[in-house]
Amino acid sequence: MRTHRVGIALIIAAFNLGAQSQPSPSKPRPLYPPEQPHGVGQLIVDVLPVPQSLKQLADMSSLIIEGVVEKAIPSRRGAGQTWRETDSVIRIAQTLKGPTGDSTIVISQMGGRVGDSADQPTQYSLVQPGERYILFLSADDRNALPPVEGLKRYGVTAAWAGLLLVGTDGLIHTDPKYHDPLRKTYEGKSKEEMIDLSKDAINQKQTPSN
Repeated sequence: MRTHRVGIALIIAAFNLGAQSQPSPSKPRPLYPPEQPHGVGQLIVDVLPVPQSLKQLADMSSLIIEGVVEKAIPSRRGAGQTWRETDSVIRIAQTLKGPTGDSTIVISQMGGRVGDSADQPTQYSLVQPGERYILFLSADDRNALPPVEGLKRYGVTAAWAGLLLVGTDGLIHTDPKYHDPLRKTYEGKSKEEMIDLSKDAINQKQTPSN
């Protein structure tokens, strides 16, 4: 099975994406040649920094919402891009942080299937139509991406940290096969509790250093 490694460098609310073969994401470069492989490959995403608290995650995000996945768009692989990405249209139920003028947005996630070849993320799942999330997002300003219904583009902050699935029971659920200590902290909390915690994190002031 192929293993693809992709680095994300997060600086304040912006992010840069790149495939890499070295541990540091500061100089992204392809791990494997851009020929068309076949079968299913593992996709590993390196994130810098990895948020250690809800406050840090909120500070890294330019948009925080409760939203429902309306549809997933067929995965794509851009020119010179060695991994696949999947775009999904999100209907906003409420906005906790950021601009409030949009009712729908599009988010991009690394991973997906193109033809008979797929990149399967090892740290998170791709969102699916009908699912409800509390999403911590960062503006995606990459110019080469195709437009989607004229919607503003965002990416999930820290790739997986900003994905909080609200189950049909109204509780936050995390997949046990993904080892993410921050998200697991909120396993089983109600949607209302999670929204209140998120608002507290957004409004929490930085503690001045001595």
